[in-house]
Amino acid sequence: MKSKRLSLIVVLLLALFAGLSWAANRHVGGLRHPNYTTFSNSDYGLSLLFDTLRHMGYPVAVLYRPASEAGINDAVFIANPRLTSDMTGDILAWVRRGGRLIYLDNRHTNNIDHALDGENYTNFGSLRWYRHGMGEILTGRAGEFTNVHLMEDPFYGEGIAYMLYVWNPEYIYFADYYHGFRRTDSAFRQLPLWLQLIFFQIVIGTAALMWHWGKRFGNPVPLYEEMEREENEQVFVLARLYKQADKRR
Repeated sequence: MKSKRLSLIVVLLLALFAGLSWAANRHVGGLRHPNYTTFSNSDYGLSLLFDTLRHMGYPVAVLYRPASEAGINDAVFIANPRLTSDMTGDILAWVRRGGRLIYLDNRHTNNIDHALDGENYTNFGSLRWYRHGMGEILTGRAGEFTNVHLMEDPFYGEGIAYMLYVWNPEYIYFADYYHGFRRTDSAFRQLPLWLQLIFFQIVIGTAALMWHWGKRFGNPVPLYEEMEREENEQVFVLARLYKQADKRR
């Protein structure tokens, strides 16, 4: 009966943590996979564009640090970020040294267009192309590059692919840094929340099973060391008995 009760406790614990994992993935998962990131395959994610470019042979990668730390022969793709004025200044300084930037924002006037106000640009549909210092900048609306939009109309995705072909950068970085993914995070913290919770489930479940298996046989039994008997021990015992009974003769 005790063994069955312990087994039930283990099953209930695993079920509890499975429920927490499902709830976290449903309600909090968006914090680890926000919109406009390469990690999100939701309607407003960028996984379709990222995966398509990779399958086409482009050297794409995720950037976990500021765009200003990329090489001047690289291209950086930033979609719908929240930039401070200092961040904007650092990005533009990197472009002036030769970097190439694709900056997408759903706001009517984004930070980069506002900072470049007065500079000449060329329109490509809703995209704007700037020559800035030694580098180049392409701005546009992030919504036109989301998974749901590219499934319906791949026109702008093809335009980005063509521009990257012309630029021929060494690496093409999608800067998820600006959506909260940092280089300082450990590999474990960069895992999706549901994977982190599964890991904790395994640890707690293993501990519960070890505790259960350690108790199933009861308390430990002391091990007594067996005394080794002598081969002529019975002769000496019999002699002592005769001596005590005064029967030595």
